[in-house]
Amino acid sequence: MPEYLKALHERFTTASPEAMKIQHERNRILARLRGQLGKSQRILLLHLLDLEDDLRDETSLHSFIAGIRLARGIEEELSEIPPYSFDDESEERARQMTTHQGGD
Repeated sequence: MPEYLKALHERFTTASPEAMKIQHERNRILARLRGQLGKSQRILLLHLLDLEDDLRDETSLHSFIAGIRLARGIEEELSEIPPYSFDDESEERARQMTTHQGGD
């Protein structure tokens, strides 16, 4: 299932114009830093950027999966017969509390 969700994520996730601007600025700054850093510092910087990319991808995928789970939960609630009612649930909780307090 995770592979299927990853494929869906890739299909439906697109970069916004704002994200493209940020990526361009990031690359511009990285190019400037490359000229100012030594080899070992560049390697560390590139490793850090790779980790940031991995973290962003994981966070994005996790958010996508959470959205799908939320949609499934909403769909299940909407298909219940009788449909879910917050008012009914609140009344039942109040009734249960009254019953438990009366038994003391």
